[in-house]
Amino acid sequence: MTASDTDKPFPLPLTVLCIALMLAPAIALAATWGSLPDTVPAHWGAEGIDRWGSKFEMIVVPALGVLLGAVLLFGARRAGDARVPFLGGSIGERTVMTAACILQSLVVLGGTIGWIMGAQGAGAPVESLTGSLNLQVLGVPAIFLVAGVLLAIRTINAPEDEPVLGEQYHAQRIAGAIMVVAGVIMGVLSALVVSAQMVQVVQAAIAAVACAILFVLLKRWL
Repeated sequence: MTASDTDKPFPLPLTVLCIALMLAPAIALAATWGSLPDTVPAHWGAEGIDRWGSKFEMIVVPALGVLLGAVLLFGARRAGDARVPFLGGSIGERTVMTAACILQSLVVLGGTIGWIMGAQGAGAPVESLTGSLNLQVLGVPAIFLVAGVLLAIRTINAPEDEPVLGEQYHAQRIAGAIMVVAGVIMGVLSALVVSAQMVQVVQAAIAAVACAILFVLLKRWL
């Protein structure tokens, strides 16, 4: 591992950008809240809307985006210039954490805007199709999100002065950030966009890519 200067300041413009992006979904939802019907589409399938729910369900997405963005931004600000070997080269922990924060915020923002537009343009359901969130759809993304956050924060106070252990801690935090992004992408696609027939396929594909990256990243300690 290349030694890092953990005291190097995190650029203020990046901090402002990350905070703005993680708050953008909540701002978009708040600005349009009054124009949303009480019952909104909650999932689009191959033949259109296949589930309706309360508009209060929409709060979960930007709230989760803020929480995850804050965790990743905290990790990025703390990371310094630590680098971890990857595929014959190296990747920087701060770079990955910052990119993960921005990417997950953009995915959440896109999902929120798409949901708002769909809710505003949809007619009222002919019959009551409201129901609770589908745990089968959101279960796998939830596992990735929780595991990713735990990996990202479990080594916050771990000693990093030993070269081997320090490298392992940095690699684990990078792995956590990757799992968070994979969970966000799976969650937004599966909960809002992907038809029920394709949920397992899409989740399996994203999970396979994420796990392959994690294996390459962490194989020295497996």
